Amino acid sequence: MNQSLFHHSKQQEYCPQCGAPLQIKQGKKGLFLGCSAYPECDYLRPLQRVEHKVLKTLDEICPKCGNLLQLKQGSFGMFIGCSHYPECDFVVREESESEEKIACPECKTGHLISRRGRQGKIFYGCDNFPKCKFSLPTKPYTVPCPTCHFPLSLLKSEDGENKFSNVQIKLAVIFLSNKRKIVK
Repeated sequence: MNQSLFHHSKQQEYCPQCGAPLQIKQGKKGLFLGCSAYPECDYLRPLQRVEHKVLKTLDEICPKCGNLLQLKQGSFGMFIGCSHYPECDFVVREESESEEKIACPECKTGHLISRRGRQGKIFYGCDNFPKCKFSLPTKPYTVPCPTCHFPLSLLKSEDGENKFSNVQIKLAVIFLSNKRKIVK
């Protein structure tokens, strides 16, 4: 057998910011190339790019850039996005008409909408993401806390007791009875 097949030349890439050698590192989102001069230089580049499988190209035009929209399969399910991603990041968001619109308490311009996280859990976040990163783990309600006067409350049920309590992150938490009615 030809032994030259098992030999390879070591290739070294260098950081475009500082010129130091790059190292392969493991992060919570997978492997990436990071600068060996970290923390002085914070350059990094993911080794695996998240790809969205294109299911169908639609006849509709992207309102942001004028190219065609596509039906894609991503990590969190199907969605409609621009065919020129990543140059254009337009995505059609499904809005639920039955839920009331709750204004985002942080940026004051967006509204809180339900989203699905990495593990499939539903959370509520501002529709101005990534400009506004406000999010809540459960559905918010527009019932202000009588103690801290924060405009939103989260529903929780604990031993059938009804009470308001302050939470460290300044969210009012309502404990509801088994009937799930808000007691003021």
